[in-house]
Amino acid sequence: MIVVDPSYWSELQQHTLAGYDEALLRKVAARLVKPRNQWPVADLIERSAAVTSNPVLIDRRIQDLTPPARRVLALIGHSRQPYWNLGNLVELTIALGHSDGLQPVLELLEAGMLYPNLTGMKRPPSTNGAAGKKLKSFEQWMAAPGPAGLLVFAPPAITARALGEDLGLPDLSEGRTGSVSCRVGNVSHPTAYAAGPPVHEADGLEWLLRLAVLWQQVSAAPLRLTQHGEFFKRDFERLGQDALLNAAPADQLADVPDAAFLAIALAEQEGILVNFDGELRAGQLPPVWDKGLAAALESLESDLFRLAAWDPLDGWHGSAVRAGNPFPSAYLLALLLLARLPNEAWIHPEMIEQWIVAQHPYWTNESLRPSRQKPWLETFLLGVAYQLRLVQALRGEDGAWQVRLSPTGRWLLGLAQAPSLETVHTQTLLVQPNLQIIAYRQGLTSSLIARLTQFAAWEGLGAACTLQLQPETVYRALEAGQSFDSIRRTLEQHSTRGVPSAVLDSLRTWANKRDRITVYPSATLLEFGSAEDLNEALARGLSAVRLSDRLAVTASEEAIEFRHFRLTSTRDYALPPEKCVQVEADGVTLSVDLARSDLLLETELPRFAELIGGPPASGRRQYRLTPASLSAARSSGMTRTALEVWFHQRTGQSLPPAARLLMIAGEAKAPYLRRHLVLHVADEETAEGLMQWPQTRELIEERLGPTALGVVEENLPTLRERLRSAGIELAEPEG
Repeated sequence: MIVVDPSYWSELQQHTLAGYDEALLRKVAARLVKPRNQWPVADLIERSAAVTSNPVLIDRRIQDLTPPARRVLALIGHSRQPYWNLGNLVELTIALGHSDGLQPVLELLEAGMLYPNLTGMKRPPSTNGAAGKKLKSFEQWMAAPGPAGLLVFAPPAITARALGEDLGLPDLSEGRTGSVSCRVGNVSHPTAYAAGPPVHEADGLEWLLRLAVLWQQVSAAPLRLTQHGEFFKRDFERLGQDALLNAAPADQLADVPDAAFLAIALAEQEGILVNFDGELRAGQLPPVWDKGLAAALESLESDLFRLAAWDPLDGWHGSAVRAGNPFPSAYLLALLLLARLPNEAWIHPEMIEQWIVAQHPYWTNESLRPSRQKPWLETFLLGVAYQLRLVQALRGEDGAWQVRLSPTGRWLLGLAQAPSLETVHTQTLLVQPNLQIIAYRQGLTSSLIARLTQFAAWEGLGAACTLQLQPETVYRALEAGQSFDSIRRTLEQHSTRGVPSAVLDSLRTWANKRDRITVYPSATLLEFGSAEDLNEALARGLSAVRLSDRLAVTASEEAIEFRHFRLTSTRDYALPPEKCVQVEADGVTLSVDLARSDLLLETELPRFAELIGGPPASGRRQYRLTPASLSAARSSGMTRTALEVWFHQRTGQSLPPAARLLMIAGEAKAPYLRRHLVLHVADEETAEGLMQWPQTRELIEERLGPTALGVVEENLPTLRERLRSAGIELAEPEG
C-alpha cells in the first residue's frame, strides 16, 4: 500500500540515517545538506530528513546527479512504489543502456536520494536511533544484507521531482499514426489505427471484488502456513478450486494463471491478509477504498512492483527459491514503453516483449533456460493490467489484441491529470425479499464494495453481482461497528426500489438477537438425551440455564454434582472441529459417529442434509444430501465454498462429486445430447496431426480422447475425400 504521509518518510529517513556509522552519515550529509560546519550527528540527521519538505533544494540535488542516477529516480517516481529491490533497479538501469547498472544506484545512496531498508519494516520503529552495529558502507550492506534483503526506498517527495527526466526509451511505433506494419519475428503486425474496432476498457472493479471475496473467506476460515511459508494441502486445494476467485472475468481478454493466488499476493500487500503466528488471517479492508476508485487503483498498481510469489509466466510459486525476479522491472518497462507511443496509437504486446527480451539483462543471459523464454507479457497486459484499468485494448486487423495506455494508466505513471472514475449511478442495488442483493457493476464504487462486503456474502461476480444477507455476515458487521440503521441506510441509499419489509425485519431481528447475547468467558455445556431428562435435572436443582429442549449451560461446573449424571463424553469446543463423519460410497450419505460427534454438528447437518432411518444403531446416525435439502441450504445462504470447508473439517476429505453436482445443479450449464461419429486413429500423433491440418481440422467437431475424434455425420464424405488426398484411406466400421 502507498504511504503518502510526509511524517512517515521523515521518521523513516531519520531512523535509517541513525543506523549509519558517523563517517558514512557525514559523507551522505555532505552531498545532501552541504553543512559548512561540523554539525552534531543529531543535527545532521534532522536536517537531512528535512530536505524532503524543501522542493527547491530537492531540485538542486537532483541536478547535481548524473543522468543515469536521475533516470533511476524517475523510474521509481513513475512506478509510485517507493520500495524496490536493488536487483530490479540494476536491471532497469542496464535495460536503459547503462552497462554498469549498480553505479547509478550507489550514487543515489551516497547522495541521500535513496536509502537501504535496514530493518525490513514497512513502518518506522517507534524509537529514534538504531540499535546494534552501525552501517559503515553501502558495499558492506550489499555483501551481507539483513532480514530485509537488498531492499531500498526513496521518499515520494524526492522521486516526484524527477518525473520530467527523459528515460531514453524508444517509440516502438516509430511515430506513425496510420495503419502501419511492423515485423516481429516472421509475423507482420499493424501497430496503430486512426479509427475502427471498438475500444475495450475495464471498469477497474474486478480485483477489488475478488479481494473482497477473499477477505470474507479468510474471515470465516484462516489459511494455515507450513514452516516453509507454503499453504497446507487442504488450504491450497481450497484456494485452487474456489469458484469465485478463479472464475474468468465477464470481459476477460486473457487467462491469468492461478488467479486466486494472485489475489492472495495482492491482499498481503494491501494488508487485507495478515500473517499471524503461521496463519493468514483477515485484516482490514483498505481505508483507501473509501477515497474512491482512483485511489484504490493507485494502491493496487504500486503493489505490482512488489509481487514476489506470483508472475504471469509461472503463476504462483509461493516461497520457492527463484534465481532472481525480473518481472517487477519488466512490468515498469512495458508500461513506460506504452507511454512512449503517439496519441491514438496501438501496439501488439509482442513488440514490447521483443524489446524487453533484447534489452533486459535477465533475458539476454545466454544461460537462461528455454522454459524461461516463453511469452508472458500479453498475459500481464491483457489479464492483469487491463483489469486494473491501466491499458485499453482492441482487436487489430489480424484478429490479435493490441493495447495502449488508458487515461488512468497515464495518470498512474505520472504523465497526466487524474481522470474522473466515480460513477454517477447511485441506485445500483436490487434488494429482494429472499435476502439476495443484485449489484449492477456500473453503479458500484470502491467504498460501496467495502460496505457491502462487511454485511453480505458475495456469491457471484459478473455484470450483475449477487450477494446474500446472512445472520453470520450481519453479526460480523455489527461487531465491526455497524448498526441496523447504518446497514439499512446503505441499502436504501443505493437501492433502485424500496427495501422489502421482510428484509428489514430480518436485519432488525438479527441486530436485536446480538443485543441479547450473553457472553460466558468460560462455560460448561450439558446435553441431555431427551427433554424429560433435562426437566428432571433442573427439578433436582441443577444450576444451569436452559438453552433448548435438551441443552443447558452453566458458568462453572464446580457446583454440579456429576455423580447424579451418566457422562458419555466431554468436549473442548476451543479445539478444531472433530472429524466424526464418514462419507459413504454413494457420495451423499453421511454416517455420524455419535461417540465422537458434538453439539455443533447437530446444528450444522440439518442445514443441508436430511435425517434418515430410525433410532441410531451401533452408535451411528445417518443423514443424506438430497436435491431438496441442498436447495434449502442455498436459499438460506449456504455457499458451495462453505459446504466444502465443512466437509474438510468434519470428514477430512473434499466435497464428493455427487454432492457438488447437487449443490450447483441450478447454476451449472445444462448438459445436452449430440449425435457424433467417432473416428479412431492409430496413435496420438495421428490425432494431433488431423487436429492441426487445416483441411481436416474444420471437419472435426472435438477431440474425445487421445486417439478418438468426434465428427459430425454430414462431414464424413468430405473428410473421407481429404484423407484420401493425403494418402490415408478411411476404413469402414467392422461388422
